[in-house]
Amino acid sequence: MQRRFFHRRVPGAAALVVLSAAFLSAAFAAQAQTSTANAETGAQIYATNCAACHQAGGTGLADAFPPLAGHFPDLLKPADGRTYVGKVLLFGLEGNISVNGGNYAGAMPSWEALSDNDIAAVLNYVSSAWDNGKSLPTGFKPFAADEIRALRTPPLTSAAVYALRSGVAGGGAPATATASGAGGSAPVSFTADQVTRGSDIYAERCVQCHGDTLDNGEFGGAPLNGSYFRKHWGGGSVAALVGFMKAKMPPDRPGSLTDQSYAELAAFLLDGNGYPKGDKELPPDTPSQQAMSLKRGQ
Repeated sequence: MQRRFFHRRVPGAAALVVLSAAFLSAAFAAQAQTSTANAETGAQIYATNCAACHQAGGTGLADAFPPLAGHFPDLLKPADGRTYVGKVLLFGLEGNISVNGGNYAGAMPSWEALSDNDIAAVLNYVSSAWDNGKSLPTGFKPFAADEIRALRTPPLTSAAVYALRSGVAGGGAPATATASGAGGSAPVSFTADQVTRGSDIYAERCVQCHGDTLDNGEFGGAPLNGSYFRKHWGGGSVAALVGFMKAKMPPDRPGSLTDQSYAELAAFLLDGNGYPKGDKELPPDTPSQQAMSLKRGQ
């Protein structure tokens, strides 16, 4: 008699397969939602803290702040590129740099007050925005909070970060001279009335940190006159100065003043640094400010 074999059916096996598929689907969906949330967070952080200097389209400002569009992937290609860009955000960067044939003399502030998650998110945003994602190095992995946390120690000065730049291939070596001023050739102009209005804004918003003489603030704000001002802003355009102010000031609500108020505050600072007053007001729009050079004699 032919022997018959019976296959034992496992109750619920099909249900188990369905549950497993559902679990994996939910996991992928959660991961996608997390990635979307991180991208949105990075975009928001960039808009709040970075766009005033590097512009919404990542194009930068001539003579002051370098472009990130089309350039940021180059910074990531060397072995130490990720470390470098992380330290730039954490500790800032001071010094003239050259990128794609252009020289930039603006100062990058430290953003170490941002959380590790926020810094990772904005780095990931810049890595993929403006078609940068098409040029990322092979095997690129998104920045993570743990990676940023590890970079906080030891703390560096912005000058020390600047020294690291020459070792980053594609980073744009430190420039040997101050920016040429091609992005700002018109003389700066502001009026006495603007200085008066700017003085009122300064007294209300700035004097506690920077002092009544621009360099004696109660809470240790950076000097806004003398050699410090010349070093940071004397080689660039008015747009570089105003862009930095929008990105950092007031410290509790950066960018919260109107464009006109920032222009008037800039007029007050320029007057305090010996720039001559005129009969034309300092304009509030970026293109006009970018055409105005802070180099003496222009």
